[in-house]
Amino acid sequence: MEEKKREVEDYLKDLTEIKKMMDQSEDYGLIEVWVYWLYGLFITAGTLISYYLLTLKNLPQLNVFLTVWLPIFFLAGLAETIGWVRRMGKKSAPLLSRRFTKLGSAFLGLAIIVSIMVYFLIQADVPHAGIYMMLGAVPLFLYSQITFTSIIIEAWLLTGGGFLFLINNVSSHQGSLFAGVIVGIVYFILGFHVWYEEKQSNG
Repeated sequence: MEEKKREVEDYLKDLTEIKKMMDQSEDYGLIEVWVYWLYGLFITAGTLISYYLLTLKNLPQLNVFLTVWLPIFFLAGLAETIGWVRRMGKKSAPLLSRRFTKLGSAFLGLAIIVSIMVYFLIQADVPHAGIYMMLGAVPLFLYSQITFTSIIIEAWLLTGGGFLFLINNVSSHQGSLFAGVIVGIVYFILGFHVWYEEKQSNG
């Protein structure tokens, strides 16, 4: 009787260890931490350059989007791809894992919707600072579902800030400058947040 009880206890202990290992294997970032810091740099630099071109050079928003933000999106996508490939290599995980397939599918749908939104915002030729800030939260809501759940904190901070901008009708170039810098800073902070979470996860 005592031996059977011990076997059951050992079995339950093994199950607990297996569950712990499975949880740890899922609880890691999909991209390298430095990518978040690079995002912050790109967003901040793009915001400052855009402000300069819009206010001092009086360029239309569409021109600024094509000459500033499209190259930034390309560079950010390239950096994310490199960060993802390096991370998967370190984790000895398949590049086309189930987690990445889910994330990639979600990003594709959101990218189409966001692109349409941005197009109409640019056509309106009004700097919607609050919406720009909310757009910065979109990737973080996805990351929070597939990596570290706590990333949702930064996502809701940006969303809340965007709501405040909308409620107060902040629609100036200065407001957009402020919103963009805030998004850049939040991504810098996010990099340290993810770094801390990974350190905790690795024990």
